[in-house]
Order: sequence, then structure tokens, then C-alpha cells
Amino acid sequence: MRRDYIDIGYSPKDTDLICEFHIEPSAGVNFEEAATHMAGESSIDSWTEIATLSPELAEKLKPHVFYANEKAQTVRVAYSEDLFELGSVPQVLSAVAGNILSMKVVDNLRLQDIAFSSSMLREFKGPNFGLQGIRKFVGVQDRPLIGTIVKPKVGLNSEKHAEVAYNSFAGGCDLVKDDENLTDQKFNGFEKRAELTLKLAEKAESETGERKMYLCNVTAPTCKEMIRRMNVLKDLGASYAMVDIVPAGWTAIQTLREEAENAGLALHAHRCMHSAYTRNPRHGISMLVVAKLCRLVGLDQLHIGTVVGKMHGEKHEVLNLRDQCVLDKVPADESQHVLDQDWGGLKPMFPVASGGLAPTMIPDLYSIFGKDVIMQFGGGIHAHPMGTAAGATACRQALEASLEGVSLQDYSKDHKELEVALGKWLKK
Repeated sequence: MRRDYIDIGYSPKDTDLICEFHIEPSAGVNFEEAATHMAGESSIDSWTEIATLSPELAEKLKPHVFYANEKAQTVRVAYSEDLFELGSVPQVLSAVAGNILSMKVVDNLRLQDIAFSSSMLREFKGPNFGLQGIRKFVGVQDRPLIGTIVKPKVGLNSEKHAEVAYNSFAGGCDLVKDDENLTDQKFNGFEKRAELTLKLAEKAESETGERKMYLCNVTAPTCKEMIRRMNVLKDLGASYAMVDIVPAGWTAIQTLREEAENAGLALHAHRCMHSAYTRNPRHGISMLVVAKLCRLVGLDQLHIGTVVGKMHGEKHEVLNLRDQCVLDKVPADESQHVLDQDWGGLKPMFPVASGGLAPTMIPDLYSIFGKDVIMQFGGGIHAHPMGTAAGATACRQALEASLEGVSLQDYSKDHKELEVALGKWLKK
């Protein structure tokens, strides 16, 4: 193992890939030694001296640990872009978040952020539609979108699933999606569900005069089948497909992104399973990295958390994810382990707040996120005492009140659905 990777005087090149890590050395291993092994293992080196690593090659490709703060347990590493297949998320992750997470010289190691160079950004298309494209689909420019997930997650047959979606649309939802574990089960086959639900979405459009979008889950055992399902949606006139990004894997997601462009479909990214490696603040990969990879690859909208709902995620973390979704340039924030990122013109993603939301939370959601968010409800719509349609209407009413700066209590005096929702969910 070479010992010259600690290079505090190094000034990263514009073409370097920059990574920030949280690092905790094992007992008996000093901080610089742990950082050296991590940098070497993620690039050109091995656990012992290797004769095949010439000085010339090492000088050209060696990583540079240009920042090391032992007290904060933080290091930043600059990697030459020549180490990477620039358009391959799997290859990049295999390097900077691969074997290094298993090294004995560290008790904990977490990839906090990656700053992508302009040369790497050029290898990716980013979102095909993104935030503004989705707004154009739906025909709504000046407010958050309201969405729901058909509940229960699984168990409904295709006809009942489509009925629940219709009631959601009729009550005021802009978007209705499948849940993450509904794909092509025997009680609710993919093709029948898609056909019936899209037909009732059209019916709701004609009745309400609003555009209605159904996000059908195309997650499948193989890329070939996933693409086939997406083309089924295209032939049925859909505008959207949904995919479970972590279980499907980055190769599948990059493949689907290419095929979705050919099909003219937007992609909704469900992040289920991400907490397997993002939730531990000391080890794994941050959700910030996942969000940035989603924008890089080109997904159009992404779950980021809610702050006020049931899912894990502190406010600062969720807002950092929001920023990576929507901003053209994200400034560095050392306290939050966020690196400077210029997105180089890649379109913004539409952030989705989802998980344990009720209509009573809409004022807080609007205060936190502003208008550029999809507020997505499950039980907060379908558990409404007057039924699904009324639950969707209550959400629209709560949003109208928030946009007008009126309290929910005052607005509910003339809006029965909201009044009933407040009775069920408002804390006494």
C-alpha cells in the first residue's frame, strides 16, 4: 500500500470526481492510515505492495486525500476521471462505495456526497421531462400537485384497484400511483390493471376537466420484461411509468431511462429499500448521493421524505434532497456534508413528499417545500370517514386554504370534506 495518498496541498482539477467520506478507524489504526487504505482500495491499490503498480501509473491515477479532519471524522478525496467509466453509475459506485465499506481498518465508513465534474455530467442526459415537463403534462403551473397511492398496498383485484384510482382522481388528485410492492401478482395482473386504471383516468379527466396521471409500477425480474411493460403503458396511452429504483438496480435504471425516452414516458422513482444503506449516519451511503444519482441518470421525480410524516428524515436532510432535485447550482454546506455541485443545465427533478401524510399537514408541507413539490397521500386519503373521493377533495381544500393563507379551521366551515378530515386527524 502506497503512503502518498494524503495530499493536503492538492487542489482538485475541474475534471476530478470529489467524494466526501465519514470515516471511523478500527482500534489500533490511526486516522491517516485508514484514509490511505480507503483511498487506495477505492482506486488503484491493494492491501499489500504490488509490483504491477508502476510509479508512472501511480502518479497518473493515484487518489488525493486533499482534506482530512480527524476531529470531524471527515475526509475528501479527489479521483482522476480516468479511473471511471464516465457514463456508468454501477462502475462509479463499485469504486467509491464498493469494497471500501467492508475494510477491517475501519469500523464505519459512509459516502456522504459526490461532486460530479462537468465532463461526467456530459455523459448523462438527466431527466427527460423533469419538474417543468411534469407540470406541462398535468397542466398545473402555480401550485403543488396532489397525489395518492392506491391502498391497500396489495390485495385488491384490478377492477377494485381501478375504482379506487378513479375515486381519487374524481376527488381531486392529479396523480395516482401503485405502491412499491405491487407489480404483476396473480390477483392484480399488470396489463389488466394498467388498462382498466388508465381508462378510468380518462373518464375522470372528462368529468373534471383536469389532467389525470396514473403511475403504474413496471419493476420486473429482468430489464427485458421491465421494458416490455413500459411499452404496454405506451400503447395504452400512458404518460408515466414508476420503478423501484433500489431493488431494480442502477444498470436497470439506466437502461429504463434510455427506453423511456423512446417511449415518451416520464419516470417516477420510488426509493423503497434505500434505508438499508442510507439510514445509518456513520456507515453506508447517504440518501443525498442516491438523489444526485437519480438526477444524473435522468429520473423525473423522486421521493425525498416529508419532515412531518411517518418516514425517517430530519428537516435539514429532506431540504438538502429538495435542493439537489430542483436547483441549478447547489452551494457547499460543510455542516451538512454537502459539496458544491453545478448541475450544468440538467433539468430539475420533481420532489415527492410521501409517507404518513394527512390533509391536516398540508399547511406545514407548503411552508416547508413551497409550490414545487408533489404531496402524496395514502391513508390520509383512503381513511377519510366519507371515503376516498372525499379524502382527495379534503386534500385539495386544504391546499386551497394554504394557497390563500386561510387557516384550515376557517376554510373548513364551508367545506365539509375538510371539516371531517380535521375531526379525524387534527390533534386535539
